[in-house]
Amino acid sequence: MRTLTVRGYVAVAVLGLLIALGVMVAGSVKAQETVVHHATGMFEVSVTPADPEVVEAGLGLSRYTLAKTFSGGMTGSATGQMLAGGVSAEEGTYVALERFVGTLDGREGAFLLAHRGDMNAGGYTLSITVVPGSGTGELAGIRGDFALILEGGAHRYDLGYSLPNP
Repeated sequence: MRTLTVRGYVAVAVLGLLIALGVMVAGSVKAQETVVHHATGMFEVSVTPADPEVVEAGLGLSRYTLAKTFSGGMTGSATGQMLAGGVSAEEGTYVALERFVGTLDGREGAFLLAHRGDMNAGGYTLSITVVPGSGTGELAGIRGDFALILEGGAHRYDLGYSLPNP
């Protein structure tokens, strides 16, 4: 069995102090909970061809501009660009980026939304998310997912989002 030298006792004491300090600091820091808020409402959209569709080798590829006006929890406008491609109007993929500028539940700023949609005879999938790091003004640090709901020809949305604590 080895005996500790003075240097060993000092090392053990320092290690003990560091562990105790770490436990105290960890106990005093409250875990930051992410609270998800929901902004809901409606929007009007205008989709305009930016270029004529090009079909080559049986595959179409086209580009569009987007213009939207939001009401409800999101109040403002958005502009964007969309690329779409596929073998027909019933089967293909689109990607888009749009910039929303306005207010979100009373907070002013802007952020980007990224879209990805796939469609085929079996149905469709759609993902629309807030682009990380794109929030400005009072919307800096926003994260979220945008759900698009089509009801009777009307465009509704539910933006589930979180913002850093002030």
